[in-house]
Amino acid sequence: MARPSNAKIGTRVAIAVTTLCVLVTVGTVYAGALELRIGSFTLVLLPLFFAFVITVAVNLALSWRRPDTAALVWSFAGKILQLLTVVFVVRAGVVLGAALPTIVEAGPAILVQSLGKAGTVLLAFPAALLLGFGRASIGATFSIGREPSIALVTERYGVSGPEGSGVLATYICGTLFGSLFFSALAGVGSAIPLFSSTALAMACGVGSGGMTISCAGSLAHGSRDLPQDEILALATASDVLTYVTTVLLGAFVVLPVLERLYRSPSAVRNRLGSGDPAEAKAPVVASRLVAGSAVTVLVLVTSGWQAVPGASVLLVLAFGVRILGSRTGRFVPTVLWAALVGAALAVPGLPWSAVMLRTMSAVDLLTVATAVLGCVGLCVTIRQLKILRTLSWRAVVVTLLVFAGSFFSSALLAQAVLSLG
Repeated sequence: MARPSNAKIGTRVAIAVTTLCVLVTVGTVYAGALELRIGSFTLVLLPLFFAFVITVAVNLALSWRRPDTAALVWSFAGKILQLLTVVFVVRAGVVLGAALPTIVEAGPAILVQSLGKAGTVLLAFPAALLLGFGRASIGATFSIGREPSIALVTERYGVSGPEGSGVLATYICGTLFGSLFFSALAGVGSAIPLFSSTALAMACGVGSGGMTISCAGSLAHGSRDLPQDEILALATASDVLTYVTTVLLGAFVVLPVLERLYRSPSAVRNRLGSGDPAEAKAPVVASRLVAGSAVTVLVLVTSGWQAVPGASVLLVLAFGVRILGSRTGRFVPTVLWAALVGAALAVPGLPWSAVMLRTMSAVDLLTVATAVLGCVGLCVTIRQLKILRTLSWRAVVVTLLVFAGSFFSSALLAQAVLSLG
């Protein structure tokens, strides 16, 4: 009996992966978030977390029973993830454009404090090296490891390498403990006389809705010098701005610096013989046309019929940005183009902004993020799982240092600018 052709195998894998991602995304979004009360704190688990867990579980089962097929799934899921993250960043850019007046009104402090997001590496990178992360330390510490960070690592390194393992470790730990930890950080910051509530509110914007709300809510609960609404407004504006600063600082500053530091003699001594072996690559079984079709179906179906116009515009822009990024990626990363294009759609005062904002608002950002994380779960390889198991408690320690470095660096910069004013 003749074996199926490479194209047929690729099409079957594409259909299976797309169908699974659609079902998981729709199911988890419909089920909604889960709130867990831990004493006076509330841990919120969003649909994107459950989408990630479900697809990882399916991935594990497939890897155990059919490792050859699992390798094909990793390969195809990685291809659609590259495009799907561009779709997400374009949609997030729309939020940034709409919030631009709030960011401008907040003054230079909110812009300067956003540079503090690079403070993740101050404590975390040396600790990660000492704890034996190897090259995973680069992905784990260059940011707080949310969706834009995954997009940047996916574009630059691929999600299956050690850098991808690092950013996934930070993402998983952040999802589990981030809201609780940022609530605690807000309380610690409030107890330090150096910081005003304004500076701390700006520092709460970390590019994650759940963490930002937890931080700002905790800060607002104990604040005496700033109204609750103003704290939430500053935190939200900073949160949106962080989407772009993560890409800018990560691509042009933090990742290049970490690459250089990783090759330094002191870093070499602290790698503990990890070796960072390369992941074996699966054969390419699907064309770009098939991958693009899969993303189109995934976005249109999960967004719902009422969002078809906005989703269609989003897809066209994402495809265009992807082509542009393939030509300029050496100098300007694709995700930066995506954020700028999205922002340009919704900047108040432009002739098309009102129509585009209304059209794009029908596409729920959380739903797109859930689809991204569902796809990420299918990209997790056996080698990555071994790395995460090896890192164990060390991943939690490094993640907490990443969060603390980001929060206090941002607060210090914001307070310095406010003091000068």
